[in-house]
Amino acid sequence: MAMLKNLSALTILLAVTIVLLPRATFATVGIPDCAKGVTGDCGFGFFKIIVLGDTSTPTGECCRQLVKAGKNCHNQFVESIVSSRKPIRGTISDVYRRSNETWNNCSATISVSPPEPAH
Repeated sequence: MAMLKNLSALTILLAVTIVLLPRATFATVGIPDCAKGVTGDCGFGFFKIIVLGDTSTPTGECCRQLVKAGKNCHNQFVESIVSSRKPIRGTISDVYRRSNETWNNCSATISVSPPEPAH
């Protein structure tokens, strides 16, 4: 009987986890669809630089991913962070300044070909 109760409790816990997991994942991510090509490591690196004021330099590969995603996508990411009211280092102006510096540094070092026109 005790085993049946444990099995029932485990089943309920599993069902609740399955129902809540997609919502929790979506709520914490907040990444624009256009940034799907930016890896988690690169995204976290940009977050640390732009939001937390980390003085490290993004890798060439991360810059390629950022430039490929585009300036508009980069701006959407920054806006989502600013509007989320997550803790930042410094002021919102500092975040925008670091964002522009990051974009300018990456775009100056990386050349990405424009997408092929659709036929």
